Amino acid sequence: MRDGTSRRRVAITGIGVVCPLGSAVADVWDAMLAGRSAVTAREFISAATGTTLTIPAASVPDESLKPIPKASEVMADKFGKLALMAMQDAIADSGISLPQADRTRVGISTGTSMGGVIETDIGFNTIYVQKRPKVHPFTVIKTMFNSPASLLCTIHGLSGPVLSYGITCAASSVAIGEAARQIQHGYADVMIAGGTEAPLTYPAVNSWVSAQLLAPVHQMPAQSCRPFDATRNGTALGEGAAYFVLEEYEQARSRGARILVELVGYGVSTDSGHLTQPSVAGQARPMSLALADAGIAPEAIGYVSAHGTATKRNDATETQAIRVAFGKHAERLAVSSHKSMIGHLVGAAGAVGLLQCVMAVVTEKVPPTANLHTPDPECNLDYVPHVGRALPGLRGAMVNAFGLGGTAASLLVTRPH
Repeated sequence: MRDGTSRRRVAITGIGVVCPLGSAVADVWDAMLAGRSAVTAREFISAATGTTLTIPAASVPDESLKPIPKASEVMADKFGKLALMAMQDAIADSGISLPQADRTRVGISTGTSMGGVIETDIGFNTIYVQKRPKVHPFTVIKTMFNSPASLLCTIHGLSGPVLSYGITCAASSVAIGEAARQIQHGYADVMIAGGTEAPLTYPAVNSWVSAQLLAPVHQMPAQSCRPFDATRNGTALGEGAAYFVLEEYEQARSRGARILVELVGYGVSTDSGHLTQPSVAGQARPMSLALADAGIAPEAIGYVSAHGTATKRNDATETQAIRVAFGKHAERLAVSSHKSMIGHLVGAAGAVGLLQCVMAVVTEKVPPTANLHTPDPECNLDYVPHVGRALPGLRGAMVNAFGLGGTAASLLVTRPH
């Protein structure tokens, strides 16, 4: 620790979300518990060639978009706008007064995989299709990965640690875990942490199709993404953002904050065997590290928000990895994947999984894996099919996020005490 004292505790006091199921936490949670899928068939057209691609995707509804300051509006790609919406809601939800806080001790930690890819697409179209000599003057600002954090700092005059991570699907989990460490080790008292992604543009979609990661559109499009199902054949893409206010526990308690959960464990490691093919050991390691970091036994955890991409290799590997990390207790875990309902939010996926964990502990209910109709013998855990269920006495939950390139991260929250 920076001052030689014991590690400080971390409370989560606020949540903000903008995703295909809405932009109010309570509404999103109710939709998740009901197993409602927002995945539809979406067509994307290349401005350069007119080529079309139709994929299963989940978009943020227009009615869920909220205003942000005009000065930020003109300098933000959609991934930045979604982030600012969710960050502002998380701050409001926490009840913290930033003007009265020591803003040198308030920081931001954010994750994304593709950054301002929509604005990048616009820039290429400007130069190569429209044959214009210059792109928009704010293109650099709009596309840089730290854009959301920088814009929020400007809005609120924050000067604490500002961190941005681009670690594919693990980006937001790492952002949250590293934010917690800033508080635990005394470098900050408050961190706004989470992730954002807006990849629904033709070039980004094309890259996912070319990598053979996406499912074909199902005859019932909402059922295109089927994690842990024997008939699964790929993921769907989604967009959205989720952010949290993390506070030093005693400070939060002293100001009378509503403490939703305590963030007690974080594990991050790299599966260096292959860039795209996960291993059991590589996925089990961050789970074990998070449990060790928290100093609690596997039996303290009742729910796991799985990475659950609905790809053949990942789902079977994650099942085995959970068994390795949790031992016999794996049989008693409830496990589910939100990608069945909102698609893969890539850099924001871990943050949405953490939202599920927080709400599961708060409400003592666990969300389902939608579209799980045909059990796969290789995926033999309790994946809570179709609709959520009550889980009385739930005290701890874990979220997994495993990125292309090998980075794997797990976060662990428990009921405050």
